[in-house]
Amino acid sequence: MQITRREALLFGAASTIALGNRRAQSQDTPPWPPALRGAENGSVTLRSDRFLEVPEAVRAAAMQDGAAGFTVAQAAPTVDFAFHRDLGTDAVGRRLWSSWGDICVAGDGRVYCAIGDHADDVGGNARCFLYRWDPARKTLEQIVDMNRVIAPQAGQPAWSKVHAKIDEGRDGKIYFSCTLNDGNRCVQPAYRWTDRLPGGQLYRYEPQTGRTEVVANLATPPRCTATSILDRERNLWWCNLEGGPNALWCYDLQARRGVYQAPAGSTHFNRNFALGRDGTIYFNGEGGLWKITGGERQLGRLRVTFPNSPGMRSSTPQARDGAIFGTTQQAGQLFRYRPARDELDILGPAWLRGDYVTVCVLSPDERFVYYLPGAHGQATRSGTPVIQYDIARGRRKVIAFLARAFEEAHDYVPAGTYGVKISADGGTLFVNFNGHAADRIRPRAMRPNGFGLTGFAAIHIPRGER
Repeated sequence: MQITRREALLFGAASTIALGNRRAQSQDTPPWPPALRGAENGSVTLRSDRFLEVPEAVRAAAMQDGAAGFTVAQAAPTVDFAFHRDLGTDAVGRRLWSSWGDICVAGDGRVYCAIGDHADDVGGNARCFLYRWDPARKTLEQIVDMNRVIAPQAGQPAWSKVHAKIDEGRDGKIYFSCTLNDGNRCVQPAYRWTDRLPGGQLYRYEPQTGRTEVVANLATPPRCTATSILDRERNLWWCNLEGGPNALWCYDLQARRGVYQAPAGSTHFNRNFALGRDGTIYFNGEGGLWKITGGERQLGRLRVTFPNSPGMRSSTPQARDGAIFGTTQQAGQLFRYRPARDELDILGPAWLRGDYVTVCVLSPDERFVYYLPGAHGQATRSGTPVIQYDIARGRRKVIAFLARAFEEAHDYVPAGTYGVKISADGGTLFVNFNGHAADRIRPRAMRPNGFGLTGFAAIHIPRGER
């Protein structure tokens, strides 16, 4: 459902638009995001040899026992960059601008991503937006304000982020689901759900018209999701239901109905599950890896367990040779899983002695796995490296250390990501960043903790480095 700005104003102070009714905004409130030095149409292009400089902290860490070796690219990438803009009134005073979910490269090459403010979701005073990056124009445009899709009303909660994936369906439309600061709290009495917003929902954005509509309510009683995947070939949308015993749920986009729900509590570590080429879902269950077969949707336990970890935290699509790559949760290890043999290979630390990686991508030619370690605001400890893992050689190469160059050139510190995708030609990595402003321009109340200022980057990898 879409509403106009005038209509949104009628629904109370809980909404993004209604906050604009504060007519007495302080004159010294700085604009947020801050001005991006040298920007044209909101974006900049950065080329810097600083990208190839190894930080001293990384040199020291690389000498420790058990640290994975790495090389550094010979040629620096070119990076297009933009801040997420149009955040509403008093944007600098919002609780925590941040991004928590994976992004989507559509068939036309445009990229969809989301941010939210992690604010007062239970009181209805939170903001959540979708954006679209146009590679041809180098523009980042806000396309969806969730407080205009779901009309605010007194006592109704408000979405504060998108944690699940954003996907393009077979119909060319964009599918996504929003959540709360903590989706597990959705069943608490403080969240006064309404007929208009009865809990978590699946949404569909139409690029041609700009319309966003509700596709389905996730389940009753109210549930939310932080984890999803679209089986485009079979037109099935899968998610993990939070707000109770975790379980996978499947919605048929063609039939417009839920077609499967796994037993309550069958999902354990619920932040990732993988999709096989035959439609099989692989997920973290009791004691290790489990699967739901594609056709019959039979639940079955596999032999594989993840050493020193509750399970997989990220995974790639299944390669043509049958392998699925990914990273483990606590130990920060790279892995390769072969479903046909139910065989797991641990490939060593994702970065140095192991680091937190929430998303990884397989290059179109299936030669490389790309990822950025230090997802939860900790990437700056290593200079915010962009890693290319050569599958055949088992080697890690840093395409760029982004932090120092961006801080010097644009007063921005990119500090971690939950959203990474690669272009169809394998030449550009798209990254939705969490970060903070450099000390020179950072508001006093905003800590340098890797959050509070979000940005989007298109990292163009030199041909000789891929």
